[in-house]
Amino acid sequence: MAGNGSTGYLRNSPRQARSAARVERLLDAAEEVFEEVGYDAATTNLVAARADVPVGTLYRWFPDKGALAEALTDRYLEELLKVYAELFEHLDPGERIGDFLRRVLFLIAERARSQRALPALLVSTMVPGRRSEAGARLRQALTDSIAEIIEIRAPGVPADVRDETAEVCTTLTHLVVAATTDEDEDHGTRLASEYVDVLIAYLEAKFPDADHPAWSDPDVAVRPRFPAPNRAARLAASGLTGDQS
Repeated sequence: MAGNGSTGYLRNSPRQARSAARVERLLDAAEEVFEEVGYDAATTNLVAARADVPVGTLYRWFPDKGALAEALTDRYLEELLKVYAELFEHLDPGERIGDFLRRVLFLIAERARSQRALPALLVSTMVPGRRSEAGARLRQALTDSIAEIIEIRAPGVPADVRDETAEVCTTLTHLVVAATTDEDEDHGTRLASEYVDVLIAYLEAKFPDADHPAWSDPDVAVRPRFPAPNRAARLAASGLTGDQS
């Protein structure tokens, strides 16, 4: 991972606590501005004004808004790695796919509530032409994590199928994150739950087990891509028996 906390994209490293606090204040201000107006519309002038410092003070530490976004991305990736480690520490082969995905996505969404610029940085990767490099790095890290989870749930999945599926899941995960950061928390939670249903339906349609009738149905609405082991096979392979979910 490039950078080291918030220091990897600084012009100078703060040597005093007062300077370090000012850098963190600038990052907090950038987070607020990215959240409110989006990455493309954000400017260093807006960030400096929000931090209540001259823009020259911002440039003393950060060369441009891209550096601010990169430093924020380092913050977010550190949290993503913690979430990822937590998920794998409690991985249960017998857990039903729907329960597993809800747990994964709502854990990511819960942590994202404190990462205010996360939706804006992810959206910046979907805008043609003027992509944020920081947003692209953040999206790729999320996509790579999801790809590894897909491999665990569908062992032996071809790399191209895994990667394309992970891309789709990342986009849907962004919708979940964006919904849970809605100002109307109840509405956002309900909407996020619907997006999770879409993701579960997509994965179940693409990765049914080998005995599923979708493989032989010529009129199947969604063509499956790779047979995932059914729950009994997963339990047998892990040495577990009975209802573990």
